[in-house]
Amino acid sequence: MLLYKTDYDMTSFSVSSYYFAGLPLSKLKFYASSDDETYSEVAAEAYPSGNPVKNWQPYAYENMSLPEGTRYLKIEMLGKSKAWTPQISGVAINLNTASASLTTTKTKGGMIATLAAATEGARLYYRLNDGADFLPYKEPIALHGYVRLEAYAVKEGLLPSPIRSYAINASDDVQLDRFGQMEVASFAGKVTSESQLAADAKADKAYYASLQAPAGRDEYGGLAGSKDKYGFKATGHFAIQRLGGRPVMTTPSGNLYFSLAVNGVTANETYSLVKGRETLYESVPPYAGEYKPAWLGTNSFSYFVANKYRKTGVFPTEHDIYMEAIGRLAKWGFNGIGGFSPEKYGEEGLFPYTRMLPLDSMSWAKINGLSIFDIYAPGAETKLDQAFAQAVAPYKDDPMLVGYFIGNEYDFHKFYQIVPGLKASKAAIKGRLVQRLQSKYGTIGAFNKAWETDFDSFDSLKEAKLPVETKTAWSDMNGLFAEYLDRFYGTVSKLYRKYDSRHLLLGDRWTVTAFRDTKLRGMLAAAEGKYVDVISLNYYSHKVETELLADLYAKAGKPIMMSEFGYGTAEQGLAPLIQNAAANQAQRGIRYRNYVEGVATLPYIVGANVFNYVDQAGLGRHWQGQWGEHYNSGLVNVADRPYKDYATAAKATNDDIYRIMLGQRPKYYYDFNKK
Repeated sequence: MLLYKTDYDMTSFSVSSYYFAGLPLSKLKFYASSDDETYSEVAAEAYPSGNPVKNWQPYAYENMSLPEGTRYLKIEMLGKSKAWTPQISGVAINLNTASASLTTTKTKGGMIATLAAATEGARLYYRLNDGADFLPYKEPIALHGYVRLEAYAVKEGLLPSPIRSYAINASDDVQLDRFGQMEVASFAGKVTSESQLAADAKADKAYYASLQAPAGRDEYGGLAGSKDKYGFKATGHFAIQRLGGRPVMTTPSGNLYFSLAVNGVTANETYSLVKGRETLYESVPPYAGEYKPAWLGTNSFSYFVANKYRKTGVFPTEHDIYMEAIGRLAKWGFNGIGGFSPEKYGEEGLFPYTRMLPLDSMSWAKINGLSIFDIYAPGAETKLDQAFAQAVAPYKDDPMLVGYFIGNEYDFHKFYQIVPGLKASKAAIKGRLVQRLQSKYGTIGAFNKAWETDFDSFDSLKEAKLPVETKTAWSDMNGLFAEYLDRFYGTVSKLYRKYDSRHLLLGDRWTVTAFRDTKLRGMLAAAEGKYVDVISLNYYSHKVETELLADLYAKAGKPIMMSEFGYGTAEQGLAPLIQNAAANQAQRGIRYRNYVEGVATLPYIVGANVFNYVDQAGLGRHWQGQWGEHYNSGLVNVADRPYKDYATAAKATNDDIYRIMLGQRPKYYYDFNKK
């Protein structure tokens, strides 16, 4: 704490400080008093001032209208992360020139920038894009493209103001506004000012307080009392048991459980790539400034995180977002955290959650152009064993853990197209194909006749692209595919159960493409059904195709979980997940009800996990670059405003899920085809 006392009235101050890059920025606080007894906090405009100096970011504060009669000024330094940051390098009282303020006017093909200072008679200076010199400001400046403008003001007898930096998009390419909303979209609830976000904090508190989690649930979200009523066993972990002839999931306490989890309970998909396409954004706060916690590295920015700060005054951590979501989801009737959510917070024991086996992180088993796991890679079983010992064994006794997914949306539908064209030097599975062919045909002549090719030797097949055109060739590929599936699922299951014999193995989240292909569905079901506890399906569809689901269950003999589904709209300028499915949020809710109640009444479905918690970034999630997914998929939008019509409908189904599942009331259904 610093205290300044004067024998004259203080009317203004300017403070220069430095913050250490990489640590959270805790702003200075200021208090004014006339008598050193009663202090009141006074606001100060705060902003980055100039470029970083090594690891230190200059930061300035100013107040040009202190309360009348101020003689004492306290400056409170709040270094929450480290005691030595921030540091104050200068304080000016009644000697500071007000900083340069900026207003802009959009013109065709550019923008006009006007500078001003509150200090009468001050001279203004500016430079563009880190130019060599600051130039005297004489008239409004015509800007074009994406521009970094720096400016300061000075008046004779006073100290120069701190330098202020502005990032200005003066192009006609803007697609995203300063709140992360699509520029061209006009919709109810679109945020147009920071004050609206600040007002949301109070409105949210009232809204969420008005909701009540469904009654009659056990500590896991299962149906309380159903253990004794239906004769289930309390196993201490989530399990598959039988209710009559129906497979159902039960909680560790032995109660009936239908998984109503939400995928993506994280802000990860709200970050969007900025670097290299700055002209698409109306305004992006500088990395080195106040909004640094909303940046991911120096290339990607989350307007969702930034809006949470504007709304509450605090930047949320990943943990904050997760924990807040649990409270909201429970009130909306959801009972779990689905895939692609931070698994480490599930360990805190507050909500059922799932994990993903670590196969996707194993670069040695990846195949270029084909998203499957190369189980034939040298040492695959040993390496998997070592990985599972680290990733599976530590959580074998966690009661909140529902189970593990093997992977996500493998390219099984591309197997016959890609594998024959691989090089054995790059993909072990191609070497296995050649090995099988040599074992079957014995001579290259016999192979050439069967496949209608003219290769010189079996060795020459290893790096060549093999044409799959004859009936025999297709049959041989069927054999490889069946062997691959059995070896893959069998190896994973064996090693998984070596380290965890309790939790459910939840399958590998099939694509709709594989599910709808009769041949693939049959082969996958027959192979995977031998080794997993649940078949998981990422099933996006206008309607529930009961005949295909029944066929899958019959061939797999294992219950099915909808591990991912959802609906969106185009009304906010985002992609709608499924085209022509919903025109507005109310229709999203109706679609949710149709889907979840429809699958809950099927006697082999054990859950439906919706995608996802927050809408994806308007210009695409960051790791996919220019063409990233940008779906209206969330329960809340980029401004953290809940889709109340959608959530209300989902809650009506979620709260009643066990009555629906047990046939105690008819399922909800709205026919979108009716006139």
